[in-house]
Order: sequence, then C-alpha cells, then structure tokens
Amino acid sequence: MSEPVGSKEKGTAVQVEVALSHNMLWPGHPGSVWALVKLVAGKGESTGKDDRLPLNLALVLDRSGSMHGEPLEYVKESVSFVVDQVASCDFLSVITFDQDVDVICQSQNVANKDSLKKVVKSISSGGSTNLSGGFFRGYREVLKECKPGKVNRVLLLTDGEANVGITEPSLLADKAKGMVEKGVSVSTVGVGAGFNEDLLMTLAEAGQGHYYYVSNPDEIPKVFADELEGLLSVIAQAISVSMEGLSGCRVTRVLGYEPVFTATGASIELPDMYENEVKILALQIDHPPFAPGEHDVFKLVLDYTGATGDLDAVTLQVTAKLTAASGPEHAFEPNFEVVKVVELIRTAVAKDESAQAVTRGDFETGRKVLQERLDTLSHLSNGAPRPDVEINDEIKEVNTLLESMDTASPYWIGDSTLDSQMLQKKLKFQSYQTRRSRPKK
Repeated sequence: MSEPVGSKEKGTAVQVEVALSHNMLWPGHPGSVWALVKLVAGKGESTGKDDRLPLNLALVLDRSGSMHGEPLEYVKESVSFVVDQVASCDFLSVITFDQDVDVICQSQNVANKDSLKKVVKSISSGGSTNLSGGFFRGYREVLKECKPGKVNRVLLLTDGEANVGITEPSLLADKAKGMVEKGVSVSTVGVGAGFNEDLLMTLAEAGQGHYYYVSNPDEIPKVFADELEGLLSVIAQAISVSMEGLSGCRVTRVLGYEPVFTATGASIELPDMYENEVKILALQIDHPPFAPGEHDVFKLVLDYTGATGDLDAVTLQVTAKLTAASGPEHAFEPNFEVVKVVELIRTAVAKDESAQAVTRGDFETGRKVLQERLDTLSHLSNGAPRPDVEINDEIKEVNTLLESMDTASPYWIGDSTLDSQMLQKKLKFQSYQTRRSRPKK
C-alpha cells in the first residue's frame, strides 16, 4: 500500500491523512474508489487545569420513578465526582427532572464543593419523565455563560421514555441543532432497557456531542469520567470538512454520516476533538474514464479552531491523486487496509439496519443483514496478508450478536421483550461507536 497523502503542518492541533482504495486504474474505465480520511488530534500545548478551555457544563438528570434505588445512587456518585474535578475557571449547573424540573444548582463557579455534594446526595426519585423540560432548562443554564473559548455542553442522562412535554425526536433534534448554532453541544446517556435510543442518538448527533449506552447502572460513573476526561482535553472546536471532486469525479457517499452534498462534493460538521483522538471518514468517489496519466481525484479542506494557545482558526488542504495506466494485474488490486476499514464501517451501518428490523419484529431480516456481513468479513479475513485482529474481533462480535438474536427472537419460548430491547440498544450503540470512531468502552 502506498503512503497516504496528508497535511502535517508543524504546530497544528489536528493532522489530516487521506488513503485511497486503489493506487492505479485502467485508462478509459469509469468506476468508484474509496477514500479514507483520517483526522488525528495531537496533544495540547499545555496540560495545566488553568490553561485548558474552561468548562461550561449542565448535568441534566432523570430522577423519575424508574431511577429509584441503584441507578439514582450511581448518578449522584457520578455528579459528586464531576463536582470534585471542576476548577475555579469552570461553570457547572445541575438540573433534575421527573414530571417537574428542578434546578439543584444554577450555573456558577463551584466554590463550596462539599455543600453542593450534600444537595446532590439529597436528590430523590419522583414520577414521570419530562425529558424536554429538563433538557431545555439545562440549555438555558449553559447559555448564561456561553462564550467562545469555552467548552459549552449539556449532558443529559435518562433511563426512560419521554412521556411529558415534547416527546417527538425530530423536534428535539431541531432544538439541539439550534443549540449548536449558539455554541452549545449535547451529549446523552441512556441507562438500562427502557429509554428511547433513537431519541438519545438523534440528540447527540444533532448536538455534535456523544451518545453513551450503559446496560448496568454501575457503569454510570465510568461514563461520566470518560465524558469529563474528554471535555477537559478539547484541543479543536468548530470542525468542518469539505470534500470536492476534481477531474470529473464526484463524492457520492460518506459511510455512516449524512453530509450536505453538492453537485460534486460534500461537507460535514464534526464534534470537538480531544487529545490523541482519531476520527475516520470513508468516502465513495465516482470517477469518469481517465486518460493515461496522473489525475487529481478530490480536494479536502479541514477547518477548525484550536482550543489551546491563541485559539487560532486553522485551515488545512489535501489533494488526492490517482494514476491511470496499463500494468500488471497486481498493480490494480485494492489496498487491503483501506478495504478493511470500509468493511468495518459497513458492518457498523448494517448493525443499525439489523436493529431497525428487530424493532419491527422482523428478526429474519435482522439475521440476514448480520449474516451477510459475517460472510463478507470472513472472506476478507481469509484473503488478508496476515491474521488481522480487528477483523477477527468483529467476526466474533457479529457471531455473538447472531446468537443473541436467537435468544431475543419472538419465536423463543418465554418472555423475550427485555432481551429484544437490550439487543436493539447493543446493536445501535456498537454501530454508533464505529461510525463515529469512538473507542469501545
């Protein structure tokens, strides 16, 4: 495989690399190639608490009746952890909701941490789930101190279906998009089997934050720790990627994303990037018949604002090229590493399709989608130049999901409702993690 092209300008927080699925094409033949765009975040210029971007964070917590007991206790433990971690430069607010919305702590610099933790400890469970009310109030608290040069975020946790206030996902997603325009991002946490994963994923993606799924309440503290660790190490914000086809080429697909397409290209807005984070985009590029010679395939422009140092706006450009020529057969073989990543992302998309089928009760289609992916990955593994850990791990995971499908099937003897709900959430969360290049926890 040839070396990827990229931009590695000294001092930039994010580097970009592009690798193509093919190095050479036959002249005179139209077709498609895949491009992998890898964004690699480096390390911030300073690691001191006083030198990082200040946090402006609202914790919005479900305290409805279903949260009674262990779930709520783990939430309170997690909030106390966040309280201990915030510094004098940070703003924090805590909001709870059942059928009503309560502001436990208005947006403020937390001076008396012990006092706030006592208030958090006194939170008790209530009744219904007014998710939208808590969500909007958290946004209002963040908006009070929302300024450029801060990490402005709402973190929403729930274990149930929104059944009071606004419950339509598209309306809440529109609100999240509006928040992003004001500089506020949204992360969501779903606990157990009773929440609406489509709603929480939609909110997180529209809000340019992150979505977390925890099957057991004892995982809640780790999720809060992971989210806070990221927020404390943001090094790039306002990230946008634009891709433009050249020489008659067109960008026709971005796996796992819904970009804004133009006649020949596409553009995507991405969430903040943390230290040492990697994001990968897989693009399908349709090309015309090329004459012999080297051709520009597409140009990529990465824009972002650095979150350390002087908060400078940065623009990086990369142009990918392909050669059309005659040659030996092996010169036209696809690059294995690019194909591997594309197939892993395709498998992530298939998991989401399988989950949708399970939601409809169509387990046959759900199995078929996963089995097709299993066959493709197995074929890819057999043709690998050497044993590949990522492919083999994914093959094991898909096999496990297929076994779970048998247990959750409506044809299984017994009550399989809970198993079905958990399977849907597991499928969708795994899909999200891979598509958004989030490491599996």
